[in-house]
Amino acid sequence: MPSLRSSLIVMGAVVLGGCQSLSSQDPLAEAGATSVPAECRWARSDNVSRERWMRATVAELEAQGYAITNTETELGVISAEQYTRRPGLGAVDRPWFGVGSLWGGFGRRSGVAIGYGVHFNDDPVEVERLSVVIDEEAVTVTRDTRVIDDGYVVDARSANRADFCRDLSAAIESRLLVEGPLQ
Repeated sequence: MPSLRSSLIVMGAVVLGGCQSLSSQDPLAEAGATSVPAECRWARSDNVSRERWMRATVAELEAQGYAITNTETELGVISAEQYTRRPGLGAVDRPWFGVGSLWGGFGRRSGVAIGYGVHFNDDPVEVERLSVVIDEEAVTVTRDTRVIDDGYVVDARSANRADFCRDLSAAIESRLLVEGPLQ
């Protein structure tokens, strides 16, 4: 009959081995994270200039709340980003009220410290970055998001979603139609 000590050692090894096998994976390494869905690449009209496509794309991105960070007309590249506060994501690690003790080891300088760990405007922030490349034949959209909490990236992933690209494509094409004939 195995002893209690050997049973605990075996049980500990099983528990630790289980934790190791459940380790999280890098979200950017997920299958297909680097691929662009077909809806995120569409053909552009031959009768519309690259500059006109870029103007319509910039106008639409700004209308959706993106800040344009860079444009390069010769290459047909537009970069934009959008910041969104995510209240509550950091609440688990941040107590609203804290009590600390200074007892022990300090001799006569012992006491109790009470502090209010209230945090204002330091919610995690989701940063969404988007790039649009307009070449001679097509328009390609790539998108990713990062959640930053207290200066650290706590989540990062590709955000190439077919529905987003489909809606963006329709909105840009609509702007091109409203502008009228070639300009």
